[in-house]
Amino acid sequence: MQRYQLLTQNEIEQIHENSLRIMENIGIHMTYQPAKDLLAKGGAKVDGDTVYFPKKMVEDNLKTVPSSFTMYARNPEKNVYIDTETTAYVGPYGSPFVTDMDKGRRRGTLEDFNNIVKICDVLNNIDIQSHISCEPNDVEVSKRPNTMVYNTMKYSEKPLMGSVFGYETSRQCIELASIPFGGLSAIKEKPVISSIPCTLTPLSYDDNMLGAIMAYAEFGQPQLVNSLSIAGMTTPATIAGLVSVQNAEVLAGIVLSQLVNPGAPIVYSASGSNGDMSNGALAIGSPEDAVVSLVNGQLAKYYKIPCRISGALSDSKMMDSQAAYESAITLMMAQMAGGNFILHAAGIIESYNCTSFEKLIVDNEIIGYLKRINQGVTVNEDTLAYDVIEEVGPRGTFLVTEHTLDHFRDEFYMPTLSNRQPHGLWLSGGGISSEQRANQKWKEILESYEEPKLPADIDAEMKKYLENH
Repeated sequence: MQRYQLLTQNEIEQIHENSLRIMENIGIHMTYQPAKDLLAKGGAKVDGDTVYFPKKMVEDNLKTVPSSFTMYARNPEKNVYIDTETTAYVGPYGSPFVTDMDKGRRRGTLEDFNNIVKICDVLNNIDIQSHISCEPNDVEVSKRPNTMVYNTMKYSEKPLMGSVFGYETSRQCIELASIPFGGLSAIKEKPVISSIPCTLTPLSYDDNMLGAIMAYAEFGQPQLVNSLSIAGMTTPATIAGLVSVQNAEVLAGIVLSQLVNPGAPIVYSASGSNGDMSNGALAIGSPEDAVVSLVNGQLAKYYKIPCRISGALSDSKMMDSQAAYESAITLMMAQMAGGNFILHAAGIIESYNCTSFEKLIVDNEIIGYLKRINQGVTVNEDTLAYDVIEEVGPRGTFLVTEHTLDHFRDEFYMPTLSNRQPHGLWLSGGGISSEQRANQKWKEILESYEEPKLPADIDAEMKKYLENH
């Protein structure tokens, strides 16, 4: 797919220079002493809880960030290669609530969490499992991070994400995830778990996130250093001002990661949007969110770093037309922006607060459409099909030619949800809506789900780790 260039190279460089000016003259607020000590040693000026980043220090550390890496899965066939060109799609992240057409909106439970992991494991367009598919509110808060890592690895063979709740919790998630692969030493060069430490906008980090950055970098695990900025509320109202602030924040976290471990894998991550000035709420299904995504994509390409962009986002409160059109636009812009790690690719509604089971299925279909568009068009003697056109001639049919039989499966996207039947056939089949079909489909996935068994000794070792932590 052609990448959409919203800004000129000169405008991207202006944003970069403005971010460096912010970092050097205004600084980033940090209270986590280990981070301040390391940054000072690396060339930053530390004055109390404000860290000032010299331009050369920032640019030197950006040079050590790799442009690609592989995330390894329990099943090697599901390894995911992350670079600045290809795209990986990741499930929903962070919602305290879930909803479906049968039970309605409710606080998420471990059962809901596990069901979402299972669905995302089966959906062929989801490449990586997120960490908090929904909050398992019936699990003790201190036990949730490790519980989610264990259950994700139990019910899915895809790569996964882990906690960012401080250094120690992050380390535990990494240790737990490393068990099936042979332990910490085995994964330092073969990343298996990623994270998304977030800034505290504007221009600040809390101790937990800085600790997480240091933990994941120390053990060579990828992290999506992220800023969620809100134009008109936590940043200036202008998009250029928002991007300047969040870029400064993200670059500060990247510098810290590289000082811990030069070459530690990073995904440039920023998910800014606007505040709704009529009610003060964050708007994530807005055109401004899509515009910010496009700019972030260009910035990441400027730095030659893989880029995370949020995917199928909506402010709707249910799986309805608003959820469909907002998600289609935001997901398409993520793709056109050159997103390489698209988080929230499926399921999210209600401004990140809720995961919809039906929307998981709908968004998987949208991703399928985008993957087909991204496939493009192959032009050669075979696909130009002159001989077939000559053979069939005017007023003939191509339906039964060998050329059609050879090509239609690869050339045409075969929908998993969309209904293309004539009206009569659709009506005789019950005349159900796409939302109703999505409801049926996620239930069918769970009914026929087959657990990818953990080897008994590995499972026992992971359970023992959970008991001791």
